[in-house]
Amino acid sequence: MSSSEEDHNSSDEHSSSEEEEEQRNEIREDLKNMSFEEIMKLKEELGAKIYKEAVLGIDSSKKEKPKKETKEFKRLNKNRPREQTAKRQVPFLGAELRTKRKKDDVRDPRFDERAGEYDVKKFKENYKFVSEIREKEVAQLKAALNKTTDEEERREIKKTIQRLINKNVEEKKWHQKQQQLKEEQSDIQKAIAEGRQPHFITKKERRTKELVAQFEELKQKGKLAKHLEKRRKKNAAKDRKRIGFD
Repeated sequence: MSSSEEDHNSSDEHSSSEEEEEQRNEIREDLKNMSFEEIMKLKEELGAKIYKEAVLGIDSSKKEKPKKETKEFKRLNKNRPREQTAKRQVPFLGAELRTKRKKDDVRDPRFDERAGEYDVKKFKENYKFVSEIREKEVAQLKAALNKTTDEEERREIKKTIQRLINKNVEEKKWHQKQQQLKEEQSDIQKAIAEGRQPHFITKKERRTKELVAQFEELKQKGKLAKHLEKRRKKNAAKDRKRIGFD
């Protein structure tokens, strides 16, 4: 085929494509004057394939690009390991044995039997260091209290300090009580070993001992008078409430 014939064919193709484009433009102009329902009806009558070719100029007859074939790695010998692609990251050793944890597999050890029974003594002994942390926090809060001038912030700091102090006091009382029970148990075992009748302390006697120890501690700190005055006011308020004065 000569060059003149090729030029003639290319010009014919170009002119035909221009004519098709003009026709599509005319169709689009006609569609502008039509309602949406009429357009949808026309699309149903012509079919989606012809509608796209006529209006949008999309040739659905064009074949899609073939998908890239994935290389299948095989073993050259059954005794050799399988060849792996270098594009994929090598998993950590034992990754195939690990299973993904389910979202609903979250458990609270306080209410789970698998975590064992809750032992108060072991818990208190293991976390005894928390009291020391609270003391450090109290010291830091007192330093912050001296620096701040905001009344609202000062109230919050004071409340936090008092809460931490009360928590430490409770912990101290618990440990003192456990020590007292340990001494009582030791006295009972000693009496049995010596052949004497052991004395089992009643709750009333134990309470009396606790009060005596508390008063002795307050007396050493110089807070006994303040404590007695506070206790007197509390008892007086109870008496007034019981009689019906309030």
